[in-house]
Amino acid sequence: MITDCFDAVALDPRSNKFGITICGDGLMRELERSFNSIWLKAFVCFKTRVSARPGLLRFSASTILVAILLTPSIWMLSVIPPLWRDVDAYVQVTQPPGLGTILQWGPLYCFVARIPLYFGYAIGCVGAGAPLPTPSFLIHPILTDLGVFLLLLSQHVSLCIATFYLIAVTTRLFWVRLTLAVAWAVNPLFYTFAHCVGSETLGMILLLPVGATGLRIIRYPCRVPGKEWLLFGILLWLCILTRHINATLAGLLPLSFFLVSAYRLIMIRFARSKLLDRWRRLQARQVFQKATLAVAVGISCIVFANVSLRGLCHAVQIPYHSTVGFTFLFRLKFLAGLPAEKRNQLLDKVAKNTDSSDVKKVISLLRDAFPNETSNWDVMAFNKKAQASLFSPEIDPRGEKFYLALNRTVQAFLYPPEKILLGAIAIDFKRSQEATMPSVVRQLFASTTRYFSYPESMPDHATLLTFRDKSAAEIMAIFKKHSYFHHPKNFSYNAFLFSWCVNLALLAVLAKMRKEKVAAVFSYAAALMLVGLFMMLANCVLNVFQPRYTLPMWELTIVSASILVGEMIESLFSPSRRLFSGLDEQAKRSDHPKK
Repeated sequence: MITDCFDAVALDPRSNKFGITICGDGLMRELERSFNSIWLKAFVCFKTRVSARPGLLRFSASTILVAILLTPSIWMLSVIPPLWRDVDAYVQVTQPPGLGTILQWGPLYCFVARIPLYFGYAIGCVGAGAPLPTPSFLIHPILTDLGVFLLLLSQHVSLCIATFYLIAVTTRLFWVRLTLAVAWAVNPLFYTFAHCVGSETLGMILLLPVGATGLRIIRYPCRVPGKEWLLFGILLWLCILTRHINATLAGLLPLSFFLVSAYRLIMIRFARSKLLDRWRRLQARQVFQKATLAVAVGISCIVFANVSLRGLCHAVQIPYHSTVGFTFLFRLKFLAGLPAEKRNQLLDKVAKNTDSSDVKKVISLLRDAFPNETSNWDVMAFNKKAQASLFSPEIDPRGEKFYLALNRTVQAFLYPPEKILLGAIAIDFKRSQEATMPSVVRQLFASTTRYFSYPESMPDHATLLTFRDKSAAEIMAIFKKHSYFHHPKNFSYNAFLFSWCVNLALLAVLAKMRKEKVAAVFSYAAALMLVGLFMMLANCVLNVFQPRYTLPMWELTIVSASILVGEMIESLFSPSRRLFSGLDEQAKRSDHPKK
C-alpha cells in the first residue's frame, strides 16, 4: 500500500520559501480537488458573465431553439429527394400567368416560387459560362435540380422562422419553448409539406404567423395598436392569395372576440355589486368594439384579395370568374358509386332547383357520364366534354359562360342540399376526423409518383433528381424506410381533439384556482380549433376527401394546443420563474445607478 509522504523542499537555496511534495493517495486527492476547483471557477465565471449580459442569454436560447427546429430540415434536404404535388405543382411553377396560376390556384405561390427557381438556373448559367436568364424566365421557368433545391431551402427556412415566432409568442418560459420546439421538430407533417413543391406549403407557413399575430392581438387588455391590425391584415391577405379556402380565416378574430364578449355578458349576471356590474359591462363593450373592428379587417382582406385577383386577370387579359363550379365537379365523384336509379332520382330533384337551361344541360350530361358503376370517374374528361357540348369556341372563346354554368350547377345542388349529398359530405368529414398524420405524409409521396403514370403531362420532370432513373416503387420505399414519417402512429385527429379538450379543461381549472384571467386566450384557442374544423367541412362540401385537405385542421388545432400548453404551464409558475424576467429586472435596476 502506498502511503502519503510529504517532503519540504527549498525552492531556492537563497530563499526561505519551501514547496510541498505530495505523493501517493494524497497526491490524487489534491489533484482531483484542484481539477474540480478549476471547473467550478470556470462555470461560476461563465454564469456570472451570462447573467450580466441578458442579451447573450437570449441569443443562446434562441440559437438552441433554431437549431432544434432546423434539424429535421437539414436531414430532409440531405437525404430525401424533393416531393411534388403531382401535376398541380408542375402547373403552378411552370405555366405562364393565366387561368390555372391565378384563378384555379392562388397566385402568390405560383409567382413567388419562381424566384428561387430563377436563381438556381442563373447559378447554373454562371458555372457553365452561359448568359444569365432574362426576366422572361419568370413567365416560362425552366426546372433545374439547383433551382428546386433553393425553393425547398427557402420553404424550410421560412417554416423555421414562422414556427420560432409562434413559439416565442406562445410562452416566455424557456423550457416550455424548448419542449414545444422538440414537439414541432418530431412532427413530420409540417416538414414534409415544406419539402414538397405546391401552394399548400406556403399556406401552411403563412398560417403560423397569422395564428401568432392573432394571439398578440387577443392578449391586449385595452386598445390594440394599429400596427398589430395592419400586420394581421397583410398576413391574412397573403394567405387568401395562396389558397382561396383561407378566406375562412377572416372569421378567426371576430369569433374569438365574440366568444369573449359572450363570456363577459354572462359574468355580468353574477356581479355582486353595481360597481363590478358596470366594470364588466364596460369590458364587454370594449371587446365588442374589437370584434367589430376584426370583422372590418377580415372583410377588407377578402375584398382586397378579390381586387388583387381581378387586377392580375386584367393584366394578363383573361376574364375573372369563380372556379368553385369546376372544383365542385370533384365533389360529384360520389355519384359514380350510386346505383343508377338513385343517381337519376337525385339529378331529377337537382334539375328542379334551377331555371337555367345551361345547368339542365350539365345535369343531362351527368346522367350519361356514368355508364357503369365505378368510383374512378374522370373529372377532367367530363369537363372537356361538357364545355364542348354546351358552348362552341366561337360563342364562348374564353370560357366565361361555361364556368358560369358550372357555378350555377353548384347552387342547384346545394340550395337546398339533398339527403344523399349530405350523406356523402358527412362520410368524408368523418374520414377526415379519423385521418392520421402519417396518412397525410404518405399522400405527398404518392402524389410525387403520379409523374410515372402521366409523364407527358410533366415533361420537365424527367431530368430532375427526384425522377431521374427512379421508379414509383423506389419513391414509396423512401417513405417506408424512414420511421420519422410514420409517427405518431395510429393517432387520429379525433384522439388529438380529445387531448385538446383535456388541455382546455385543465387550463380552466387552473385559472379558477389561481384566479387568473384567461378568457381571451381560452376563446382564441377555441376559435382556432373551430375555424380549422369549418375549413375541413368546407372542403368536404366542395371537393372529394383527400388526406392532404386535413392540413389546415391539423395545423390550427396544433397551434391552439401549443397556446393552451404555454398558458397552462405559465399559470403554474410565478413570474420569477419566467424566462429572463429576473434578468430584465436586473437590467432595469442597472439603468438607474444608486445614489
